Amino acid sequence: MRETYLVDFYLGWLIEVSQSGEQFKSVCYSPCRETFSLPKAYSSEFAAISAAKQIIDRYKACHTLTQILRDLYENNQLTFEDWRSLQQSLTEATKIF
Repeated sequence: MRETYLVDFYLGWLIEVSQSGEQFKSVCYSPCRETFSLPKAYSSEFAAISAAKQIIDRYKACHTLTQILRDLYENNQLTFEDWRSLQQSLTEATKIF
């Protein structure tokens, strides 16, 4: 049975760590209530929190890059083909979410 073991906040996100047996799993909630569950289980609650923070940082970086690509395309600094190619690469990088 899973029970919430620990709750933390990071950059406006809520991180819940649940314990299942001797392992810990993280679930991240964005300020707009998007949910990301980390597929891997960790041996300690601190490792689960650390992994969640890394995923949040990665998500925020990808979101920022998406905005930059959009701005560059809208300002005619990227062709549609270049924008699409870069956006697809970014989408591939964010499949964990």
